[in-house]
Amino acid sequence: MHKSENAPFLKNNTFFSTNKNEVEANTFAVELLIPDKCIYEFKDTSVTINEVAQTYGVPEEMCNLKKIDHIK
Repeated sequence: MHKSENAPFLKNNTFFSTNKNEVEANTFAVELLIPDKCIYEFKDTSVTINEVAQTYGVPEEMCNLKKIDHIK
């Protein structure tokens, strides 16, 4: 009911951002730190995107920003 009430908590305690520019910057960082070729290496395994991110030192909270639908 109060969408903006969680904003201070999210901003101070997580990597989730309500700011469009921050989301774009975090998405760019994730794409830079986890290139598609790194995801492709694990495509036929049971390794999750969270595990790949951990391997490359990317916080798990930012995994949802990595675009993986186009990787075949």
